[in-house]
Amino acid sequence: MSDDSNQRKIDVTSTAIEKGIDVAKGFIDKLVLPPAEELGLLIKDQISLWRFNNQVRILNKAKAVCEKNNVSVKAIPPKLLCPYLEHASLEDDDELQDKWAILLVNMVDSQQNIQNHVFPYILSQLSSDEFKLLESVLIEKERRVSELEGELSEFLENRSAIEIRLKSEVDEISQKLQSLSPDGKQVYSAEAMELRSSARSKEREIRSLEYKEFMLRRQIAAPESIPEKNIKEFEIANIIRLGLAKVVYEASAGTHSIEVPIGDRDSSYASVDFDIEIDTDTSTILTELGELFIDACREKNA
Repeated sequence: MSDDSNQRKIDVTSTAIEKGIDVAKGFIDKLVLPPAEELGLLIKDQISLWRFNNQVRILNKAKAVCEKNNVSVKAIPPKLLCPYLEHASLEDDDELQDKWAILLVNMVDSQQNIQNHVFPYILSQLSSDEFKLLESVLIEKERRVSELEGELSEFLENRSAIEIRLKSEVDEISQKLQSLSPDGKQVYSAEAMELRSSARSKEREIRSLEYKEFMLRRQIAAPESIPEKNIKEFEIANIIRLGLAKVVYEASAGTHSIEVPIGDRDSSYASVDFDIEIDTDTSTILTELGELFIDACREKNA
């Protein structure tokens, strides 16, 4: 190839590069204000300054929270701090910057032991709407659990007295039944039948006390469902991708009866129950990781 051809090739390539830089610079000016022309900076310098300003705002917010709550600050390893600053520098949403600041406060609080390397990454992947949704779900769970724990506490406090009362009432009924039948034979009078029915009812109440405690503890331990009514599909998919939520399946079977002929007569049938209809319900629940993450981004008041 001739020298002229090489020169022409170099000239064309150089021109293309210059035009490419101009196009990229013009585009970045639209994305980041003020424009690079006004600052007299290169594109890289402008982005670096923008990220630095985000870091400064977040660190100042964190400092204010520490002072407000008298947080005793401890040093954290660079392995944790550097990724935090890297991810935080890209956040310019004011509400999420507050969450970044609180996350840092909780990480440096000597009274806490939050050393989770994945939390900064997770926060960097969430939109403000996604975070608000998760936070509202955790708040609802805390409200529900608090209410159930109060009910359980009251129940346990009164259970013994309730049990004693019911057993005493059963004993009284037994004595009345004995008085109706001094010889020990079964009596089928209306009064005796009513007394026996009442005794069975009291015994069921006694047995139900244990079941009620079991159900209350089960409801307290149950995960919180995420309402999908006002959330977009890609948002719930992102939350699941990050491990903050998961889909659970619950199957239920419906019982149906069929009649089977028996014997020689057409009029004789046996009724048999078959579970043949199965329904599957799905729900999206907040995971333990989701709860820990949201809690790590919430301010702990002094």
